[in-house]
Amino acid sequence: MRRALTWLLPLATLASYLYLALWLGRPLQVEAQGLPPFDLRLTGYDLGEVRAYLRALSPAGYALYQGPIRLADTVFPALMGLTFLWWMRPLRGAFGMVCATAALAYTALDWGENLFIQRLLEGGPDYVDLADVQGASAFTLAKFAAFALAAVLAARASWRRVRG
Repeated sequence: MRRALTWLLPLATLASYLYLALWLGRPLQVEAQGLPPFDLRLTGYDLGEVRAYLRALSPAGYALYQGPIRLADTVFPALMGLTFLWWMRPLRGAFGMVCATAALAYTALDWGENLFIQRLLEGGPDYVDLADVQGASAFTLAKFAAFALAAVLAARASWRRVRG
């Protein structure tokens, strides 16, 4: 069972990411006239960028973002969080608590980002709320920070496990 989890969980996570980023992400970018989706903007975004994106996004793009992408972007963070937790094992003591917190924070922040993005999509370019833009952007930035921290902690724990 342990060997299966060691290989199947990361492979399922990778497959989920590739489906989200390539199979769904490329058409979404086309439907947004080449603009990257909010979820992938490492430096966040402001009200002007959100309005420009929402104006560029076609009706098919709205449907894609609110349908298949929303579902896939719910599954992927859960799988990624579980993969981080698996790589961080054994989760013991204070370091284990920090590792678990980072992995779970990434998942929660990604899901929170998704909720804010849905509000942006529902508001549309003319009725988008500044507080929603700021919230979505803050969740995007925090998601990437938590992901980076969890990745470093998972790599450290995996390295120690392999060496020791």
